[in-house]
Amino acid sequence: MCGSHTGCGRDRSLIDIRYHIYSLAAVFLALAVGVVIGTSFAGRTPAGDAGRRTIQRYEADMRALKDEILKASGTAAEKDSALKACEQYARALMPLAVRDKLYWRNVAVVQTGDSDDLTGSVKKALKMAGAQVTCVADINRDFGFADDNAIAQVLANNGLGANADPKTNRDKLFRVIADAVCSGKCGYLVPTLEKAGIAVISGDCSRSCKMVVLVGGASSDQRNHAQFVDAQLIARFAALGVTTVGCETSTSASSYVPVWHKSGIATVDDADCAMGQTCLVYALIGETANYGTKPTADRLFPKSLENQ
Repeated sequence: MCGSHTGCGRDRSLIDIRYHIYSLAAVFLALAVGVVIGTSFAGRTPAGDAGRRTIQRYEADMRALKDEILKASGTAAEKDSALKACEQYARALMPLAVRDKLYWRNVAVVQTGDSDDLTGSVKKALKMAGAQVTCVADINRDFGFADDNAIAQVLANNGLGANADPKTNRDKLFRVIADAVCSGKCGYLVPTLEKAGIAVISGDCSRSCKMVVLVGGASSDQRNHAQFVDAQLIARFAALGVTTVGCETSTSASSYVPVWHKSGIATVDDADCAMGQTCLVYALIGETANYGTKPTADRLFPKSLENQ
């Protein structure tokens, strides 16, 4: 189970299903054991017998999960059942993996794709890691970001000053969006962006942030605006010294990852799953990679978790 996303991880043709599930479970088991031992030394949880009982409980869960995985060699339904069991296990241990990783960090969320549900899940994951979600910007996918005339008209009609050069106008529009979301000084621009049909922004734009999560992925290639929107935003965020990570669901019909990758940011292609949300948190604190299970991914989980 992946939150409310029952379709999480159904397409695993490129990764052996049993290896995938068992790898995730093993990482989280190692993490759990490390946390139990570490917190025992720190005096935050009972040591000795209590700590051993906690570890033994995780080990028992691991053995039960392994048995279920080994049985999942027949139908798609059996494999789906094993995936759900793994997801439940990973989600139960996720708080240990991300606890305080983003403690009091200001993070903005910018939705550029079609998945409203994923935006909500990402916010929850960030808060679980201790982050302060300053604002959520929902970019209007129906606005003509590829239309130079539409951009010039919006700038002119809203007192932002249009130029004869289309590139200058485009840069200005996305600079305005980035400033409104991240600078903490341009909250007054929010009504202008909303009136112009560019974006709907909720939250507190008077608080600056140095981290942004792009929530992308489209239901079709026709709805994929990553080249015209995300690539521009990433460049503007970079100019402000902001760390940007892109994420989408494991079931996105049209992926934004190729554009994000070319723009040089970390990506997560399975952010509807507990492991993907864990990777998202670690990517924000510097473990840059292309996480997930799609052909564009180069890592399944953060390297630091392998060393727990």
